[in-house]
Amino acid sequence: MPEKDKLLVIDVGNTNTVFGLFNNGESNPRFHKRTVTRPDRTSDELGVFLKGFFKEEQIDPNRIGNSIYSSVVPAFNPIISRMLEDWFNVKPMNVHYQMHLPFSIAYQRPFEIGADRLVNAAAVVTRRKGSYIIVDMGTATTFCVVNDKLEYLGGVIAPGLKISMEALTRNTAQLPPITFQLPTRVIGQSTLESLQSGFFYGWVGLLKEIIKEIKKEHGDHFEVIGTGGLVSTIHNNVSGIFDEIDPLLTLKGLKVLFELNK
Repeated sequence: MPEKDKLLVIDVGNTNTVFGLFNNGESNPRFHKRTVTRPDRTSDELGVFLKGFFKEEQIDPNRIGNSIYSSVVPAFNPIISRMLEDWFNVKPMNVHYQMHLPFSIAYQRPFEIGADRLVNAAAVVTRRKGSYIIVDMGTATTFCVVNDKLEYLGGVIAPGLKISMEALTRNTAQLPPITFQLPTRVIGQSTLESLQSGFFYGWVGLLKEIIKEIKKEHGDHFEVIGTGGLVSTIHNNVSGIFDEIDPLLTLKGLKVLFELNK
């Protein structure tokens, strides 16, 4: 029998579902893949999808001993659970606010906190002591605030960048789809350039202003950590917003919570 020494972590978001695989004792995932989140998919579809990636990476799926997932799409939870039980013979752990967390929750309605936000906070606070603003640029743009007393204070939820771009294109007759990137100039000389400038500098302004107001309310001692699919584009072109970015923060947080609750 192969040694069951691998942990499968799954982050179910509104747009994408991300899978990561950790070896015992390692803090970074062995590999990670993503697929579109569709609640009408069957557990068998997901099982075939995931096993295909394992075959491509030359990973023996029989070595998966445990799994944990976080989800902001409740309808998808039974599909994930059944897929893991049927295809990998694993009973998964599901992230929720009542599990053992590496911080306390100073929030009036803790049951409303998205599982992804709990996971991101867990990943950050277990690395080193401090106060943090965690920005996740996913389907929504979320800001989570954790102080140096290890208290989750709450946060801010703003529209997501990608869905905002898609909504503008979908609801206007003459505006084309765009790629989020640093524009060549602020004042566009075409519709495409104007859109790129508006979204790039608009989101830079949104991030800066919300972070500024959080620090005004709670003090300047916060380190700002960014994650999410589009965070690198901003961090690589604009200084002074993020102290650090980690696109794999959520997957790492899932491993942290599994270790605390296994």
